[in-house]
Amino acid sequence: MKKLLLGSTALVVGGLMAAPAMAADPIKVGVGGYYTFYAVAGGISSSYATNGTSTQYKGLFFQQEGEIHFIGQTKLDNGTSVGVNVELEAWNPNAGATGSVATIDEAFLFSFGDWGRVEFGSRDAASYRMYYGAPSALIGYGAIQHNHNVANIMSSTFNKAYFHTTTATNTAAWQDTQRINYFTPRFQGLQIGVGYTPKINAPSGSIYGSTGLATGPGALGSGGFGACGFAGASNVGACAINDYAYQDGFDIGANYLNKFGDVTVAAYGSFAYAAFNPGYGANAGAANQITGSNLAAWTMWTAGLQFGYKGITLGGSIGYDNQGMGSNYYTGVDNATRFASAGIMYETGPWQVSFMWMGAVNSNGNGSNTVQSIASGTNAATFNGSGGAAGTFTGTPGVNSTVFSGPFALAFGAETANKFELGANYALGPGVKLTGGAFINNQSGPSNAVTGNTWAILMGMDVRF
Repeated sequence: MKKLLLGSTALVVGGLMAAPAMAADPIKVGVGGYYTFYAVAGGISSSYATNGTSTQYKGLFFQQEGEIHFIGQTKLDNGTSVGVNVELEAWNPNAGATGSVATIDEAFLFSFGDWGRVEFGSRDAASYRMYYGAPSALIGYGAIQHNHNVANIMSSTFNKAYFHTTTATNTAAWQDTQRINYFTPRFQGLQIGVGYTPKINAPSGSIYGSTGLATGPGALGSGGFGACGFAGASNVGACAINDYAYQDGFDIGANYLNKFGDVTVAAYGSFAYAAFNPGYGANAGAANQITGSNLAAWTMWTAGLQFGYKGITLGGSIGYDNQGMGSNYYTGVDNATRFASAGIMYETGPWQVSFMWMGAVNSNGNGSNTVQSIASGTNAATFNGSGGAAGTFTGTPGVNSTVFSGPFALAFGAETANKFELGANYALGPGVKLTGGAFINNQSGPSNAVTGNTWAILMGMDVRF
């Protein structure tokens, strides 16, 4: 049955045969992966509530992150290669309220040949991985994906612009959902990638801000693994469509690579869209008639450009992401983030050195909430309108609403975030690098929930195997 399935996959994708082909050799699985460690010293601004309570953060700590990859493939008699990739976490990700830990990052089948490449399973979107833009020598940080983060917990959670100072590529909040990707062969330097995911159970935090928005169905099952659209390898079927969540996520990306004498050129562009399906009952987390905040179809795009010349790489990108939110019902202002990045890297011998900037601005049509108090021990924040000292948001918008007027009203004005990063790495040998650098990030906006800053110096090691 397994051989028949693999042969049929090649038939569907490549159209290269009329009957299942038998591989000359069975699949043999090899082991690879990486591990990165940093010692970090710096300063993280304290978080303060209006009643004087606060949270302070330690400025000296260690970071680690890694994965062990099990990869196997074989080449069929018709020339099509078929394989499997399973990525085991080499650390313990956040266990969440249930205490369960996501031990598998990505798990997918792949097949490739003269016709291109196809992937099935838990995998980053096609357009996400085709990015070219600002380069970085600080391993695990940079413009594509942060495997590590250092920031004020409150402002990095509730400032809607912060997310796009950790990633400048497309579909970053859709990572690892169950999907299919297809990449064309590269022709005259051009390659196109498309992807589709049936369901997206997006995280909240800095995606939605501080006004209480949240999607369904939430973290169902053990640690969220039972949720349709869970961002990771899962085995879930019979997903509801009227559950206040995103579905039918489609993305398309393209990049162009070429060389003109000593100058290399890389250009990138991408677009993604996912529908939002409401439910039958009232859900203030998805459409709040008091504050006017609401979830809507998700739209995003990114474009980047990169040049290389004799060891110097210069690049940057721009992008737009409505972060799955619609314009506020009452203010009429959107909640989209516009973001950009720019960087330069120099490589000589075993050395890489880089400097880059990332910046983002969110229109903040929903407004920013204010932290009334911070609980001792748990450091949980109590916001205006959440039933604390300020009571609960009430009234009729435009008439007597406490959301837009009064001592505990939401604060309006753009939320912004910036990061400046200096990075370097030195190759000690095959697969072994010393890495380090420094960065400053800051978040600002109209309330104490979205304002903070951090500086850090890092030194560590990265191994690839």
